[in-house]
Amino acid sequence: MEMLGAILELGKRILAPISEYYKYHRSVDEHMKNLKRKQDDLECKKLDIELKMRAELLPRKKPKREVKFWLQKVETINADIQNIEQEAERGKYFSRMHVGKIACKKIQEVTELIDQSCGFGESLEIDPPVSYGDELPTRALVGESTAEITMEKIWEHLLDEDCRMIGVYGMGGVGKATIMKQINNRLLKEKDKFNHVIWVTVSKAFNVIKLQNDIASMLHPNPLKSEDETTRAGKLYAALKEMKKCVLILDDLWNAFPLENIGIPEPTLENGCKLVLTT
Repeated sequence: MEMLGAILELGKRILAPISEYYKYHRSVDEHMKNLKRKQDDLECKKLDIELKMRAELLPRKKPKREVKFWLQKVETINADIQNIEQEAERGKYFSRMHVGKIACKKIQEVTELIDQSCGFGESLEIDPPVSYGDELPTRALVGESTAEITMEKIWEHLLDEDCRMIGVYGMGGVGKATIMKQINNRLLKEKDKFNHVIWVTVSKAFNVIKLQNDIASMLHPNPLKSEDETTRAGKLYAALKEMKKCVLILDDLWNAFPLENIGIPEPTLENGCKLVLTT
């Protein structure tokens, strides 16, 4: 009996790989069809994600690391599937078992990638580190009571939730820019009040595209692409709209213009933003 049991066990060990070989050899065509269907599903998911990224990503933002890594894995697995298809097309008898086996493995990997994409959440991008602005060189206002009083009034208006836009005007040389530079630097020191401080000098030679580029350069390293003013305004508007509690200071303004022509959202209580103009 012991001898018979040993013979049966040996037979099982011999037949197991043969059975496995036959299973993959016989079903290779079915496995390849299933793999192709799964690959098509994965490609649809990839295209949906790329389309959503193009719609969501603003100049200030970048894709999540997990999304970038997922897209890289999709490219890798597509290359693997192409190699499997090439081996299947060669149709060598002894390679069919190998093709069927790795096709089953790739089906599982593709399924896992599709499932993984469902965990990205609603947003595919992340915000970069908050940029508070740049400190500007300026002289002190010590002993200049009128300038100090003016600066405190402007500061009070900035902290007033009901005040969204502030105009600072006066003859050239009276110290408007100096006061606003002091305000700019003071805002940078008190970061709990606003998230971003953007200073742009407009100057007399007003140009819509230049102003759009100057503002955009404060949001990200690259300027807006060369497109018509309206399209550029739309992109700038989308970027600025994402910024909460932002102070935009436009210094040395000579010409009136509608905010929407540039792409500047109207400051509201909801976005917590302020617009300061010196002229």
